[in-house]
Amino acid sequence: MKRFAFLVAGLVLALGWAGWLGAIRDPAVVRYRVELAGLQRPLRMVHLSDLHGSNWDMPQVRLNRIMDQLNALHPDLVVVTGDFHASKIWDPPMRMDDAVQPLTRLKAPLGVWSVPGNHDDPYWIRWVMRRFGLKLLAGDLVDLGPIQIVGSDDLIMGQRPVQGLRAAAARAQPGKPLVALVHEPRLWTMLPANVDLVLAGHTHGGQIQIFGWPQFKKLDSQYLRGRFRNPGGQQMLVSAGIGTSIVPVRLGTQGEIVVVELVPQPPGRNSGTDK
Repeated sequence: MKRFAFLVAGLVLALGWAGWLGAIRDPAVVRYRVELAGLQRPLRMVHLSDLHGSNWDMPQVRLNRIMDQLNALHPDLVVVTGDFHASKIWDPPMRMDDAVQPLTRLKAPLGVWSVPGNHDDPYWIRWVMRRFGLKLLAGDLVDLGPIQIVGSDDLIMGQRPVQGLRAAAARAQPGKPLVALVHEPRLWTMLPANVDLVLAGHTHGGQIQIFGWPQFKKLDSQYLRGRFRNPGGQQMLVSAGIGTSIVPVRLGTQGEIVVVELVPQPPGRNSGTDK
């Protein structure tokens, strides 16, 4: 019996150590190519999600290093789809300021645009973003010239997120590409028809996946990570994010920085496809 107990304890420790190494591993760079009707020139958009600033696995020094990694990709535009707060069961105190400030290092001609996540206090995330001069879109639209971006408030913590997203999208200029930033990918089923591309996070790609366990809620498990399309031609890219939630562990998944190469759609083509 003791031998079995030691075996189980050893297995738990080994999995915990492997998960910790997975949590602090540098994020991979994942690339997609998306064709957009109405786009006049190629654009490189870099997508971050689920930073979860934490003194366990995402301290400010690591966040700064990831921002430098992102700048080296020479983005035209950076978008961040929520969850800046640590959100661990227990975490050494880390101020929201320390989690958000590294974003000020980012350099992109068309700016850095974010939406809140379900772990971000609705008041404090807005206050901290304003303090650092960062742009938070929640139920709002911005025209960046080549493309338009609409942002959703969080589906769980926000105020009227679906109504706000639809109202903002209704103000978009017809004929110019419209990209939506959301935190939860389940908003995919509630999209306005004029949105061409959705960027989402929230799922962490599963974060801990051991032979398909644990199972996620049905709404989330459909969209854990990758590219999705609907019959109307709209596309969604779901990022596994860079941080961790609840526990500082990643098993069977890897954090990622997503690079989206937006290119004009050739005449006669209905939708972009290649990854």
